[in-house]
Amino acid sequence: MNSEGPLRKRVFSIYFLILMLGLVVLLAWWWFDWRGVERTDDAFIDGHIAQVSPQLAGRVLSIPVQDNQRVKRGDVLLVLDSRDEQIALQKAFATRQVDEASLAQAKASVSAGQATLEQNLANVQLAEANLLRDRKEHQRYRNSGQAVTASDLDSKAASEKVSAASLLAAQKNVDYSRAELLKSQASLAGAQATLQQDETAIEQAKLQLSYTRLYAPFDGYVTRRDAEVGDYIAAGSTLMRLVSTERWVTANFKEIQLRHMRPGQKVTVDIDAFPGNPLSARIDSMQRATGSVFNLLPAENATGNYVKVVQRIPVKIVFDPPLDADSPLSPGMSVMPEVDVR
Repeated sequence: MNSEGPLRKRVFSIYFLILMLGLVVLLAWWWFDWRGVERTDDAFIDGHIAQVSPQLAGRVLSIPVQDNQRVKRGDVLLVLDSRDEQIALQKAFATRQVDEASLAQAKASVSAGQATLEQNLANVQLAEANLLRDRKEHQRYRNSGQAVTASDLDSKAASEKVSAASLLAAQKNVDYSRAELLKSQASLAGAQATLQQDETAIEQAKLQLSYTRLYAPFDGYVTRRDAEVGDYIAAGSTLMRLVSTERWVTANFKEIQLRHMRPGQKVTVDIDAFPGNPLSARIDSMQRATGSVFNLLPAENATGNYVKVVQRIPVKIVFDPPLDADSPLSPGMSVMPEVDVR
């Protein structure tokens, strides 16, 4: 009995030591690893996803891309039958040619009207000179001390009246020429406006023709291609999706975790699909509203009973350095970010 007592004490002391050592290790692990680190499993890979849709209805002529194919910005994704748009463009060009001829005719009319007006103005000056001459001659005959026959005096009076009538006619011709010139100038302005409308119609036809080809808005991968050659599609219908090569992490942290979180802090991202290969990242920004505010039917906390729920704030985390374009990480994949807030 005496030998069993010390043995039990030694075994107990060893167990106690092991327990204390484990506590110290656990405390050290918490102190150096868990303390000052915020984690969440409500996080996933995110990226830009564009819905490729046509701006006009038409029949699909060709689709030069396949599902999951990588494309670059500006690559053709889909081609619609463009015969109607090409005919509309040719018609717009033909209309412009006709209106250009009308514009040339209107310019010629203005030039002719200006020449006629200048000629009639010259005729007025000539008529005024003739009237002045005949008036002076008539006055000279009337005031002449010499013997003047009545027939000569009547002749000079008649000449003065003819010159006055010629002046009046010349002035009327000037008024008529001015009116015709204004009419020609108005026709010219109308022809110029019509030609501008033709240019606008041509640009509109070119724009409609450009809508028959759909281009990639950015570098990415084609996914969920829903169109086939020969399909007649409506304007605005989604034909395929384009997933960008740019990716980041959207982590929904609880609001109580954001006290010491700031943009620029280092983040370690564990990928569920590739365990044991954490990636370096940093906080880029934090959304300025909780996710619940953007719900279709946001909570009305001012009405009815209220139950407090801890809200989550989306935090954008970018990889540092950025991922390669060929990285297998895709939007929607689950991750576990750990933010060092110390």
